Amino acid sequence: MTATNDIAGYQSTKNFESAPGAVFDALTSADAIASWWAPATGSGAAGGEITLMFGGQEVRIRVDEADRPARVCWTVLVSVPLPDWAGTTITFDIAPAGDGSTVLFTHHGLTPQLECFSMCRAGWTQYLASLVDYADRNSGNAFGSAADERAAALREHQADTAS
Repeated sequence: MTATNDIAGYQSTKNFESAPGAVFDALTSADAIASWWAPATGSGAAGGEITLMFGGQEVRIRVDEADRPARVCWTVLVSVPLPDWAGTTITFDIAPAGDGSTVLFTHHGLTPQLECFSMCRAGWTQYLASLVDYADRNSGNAFGSAADERAAALREHQADTAS
């Protein structure tokens, strides 16, 4: 995995054993997203919306692109737990690589200037690895799961900002 951050946003590249179509499916099904990222409902088709729940707090994303099997693009409409996310975009560019695939992930607008940057970078590191586990082995480490480290960090962050 490689990860960078620049003025445009945070980027990471992940390699998958799974074919591009399987990775695309993991990004466009609410049930799949719930298995690797957070409890989710809604439609992952282009023009749809997905609502994620982080400890009872809503993150709502619009699916701007769902071009099978090469690209998924979301815009964050509402982000109660991390208000800095509202208006940012998240893209997954999926390409064949050997017997599997590679994803270039970019969270446009997630920059070091944002208060949540360190926590969000650590979260994406965890959840992108969870996406690989889900796509390649049908197991993930979604928010609130037994091994989820980010749920505890988010509760701590919320307690700190409330005081």
